[in-house]
Amino acid sequence: MRRIRSIVVLTAAALLLGGCGGDGSDTAPSPPSSTTSSTSQVAVPTAEELAAALVTPDAYVGTWTVNVPPDDAAAISGVVTEAQQAMLPRIELCDRAGEESRAAADALRWQAFRQLDQSEENPIDMAAGDRRGHLVFVQELIMAGDPDEVVTTFDALSDGMRACQGDFPAGEEGPGTVEPMTLPEVGQDRYGQLTTMEEAGGRAYWLLHSALVREGPVLMTVQVVDIVMGEGVQPVFTTEEVGLFVTTAVDRLP
Repeated sequence: MRRIRSIVVLTAAALLLGGCGGDGSDTAPSPPSSTTSSTSQVAVPTAEELAAALVTPDAYVGTWTVNVPPDDAAAISGVVTEAQQAMLPRIELCDRAGEESRAAADALRWQAFRQLDQSEENPIDMAAGDRRGHLVFVQELIMAGDPDEVVTTFDALSDGMRACQGDFPAGEEGPGTVEPMTLPEVGQDRYGQLTTMEEAGGRAYWLLHSALVREGPVLMTVQVVDIVMGEGVQPVFTTEEVGLFVTTAVDRLP
């Protein structure tokens, strides 16, 4: 189950984040220590500083653990390595998104990543054939760069995500729908959306709450995911509770 969550689940979440469906010694390219933007004289955090700001299991109410693949203990630090880049969720926008938006999504290089898994009271136990319950996890991805460029990236990504709102047909998963989601007044720019998607075979459905936030030179996305299985099983979180997840993550940013 841990391997499924760390690989298969991340891939599925990546398909949802764009509304129709972010990309690393080994460390992914990042600004040198204490880099200062030449255009605005703003200090740009390093990958290590971003990783230190990632949410930790004690940041949220309940019991949470850091998801670390068994063959990649280095991932516990949160600094994204080159080997990990290909495994990260990517923002894959639909055809309705503009060329600039799709180019911005393709160019993303996240520098820090963490997934927290919740210890649910009624988890889905696939091995035991249990078909009722939840799989709940939170993903946080952060990168930093020149503030002006980060503004441009945020605008392009949020424009593309808006363009992809609405219903989408069945593919590997689905069908589903994407709708706007209200976020608290966090960061300097923010955009939220909720994707609801039926799992192949109709045995479960996904609720993917996605938040894209810009704070100065930092760009962050937080995804709160609830996989719901079983007739009569209700979602774990309200939109307001998802907002608390996002606020907690933003408050930790350097």
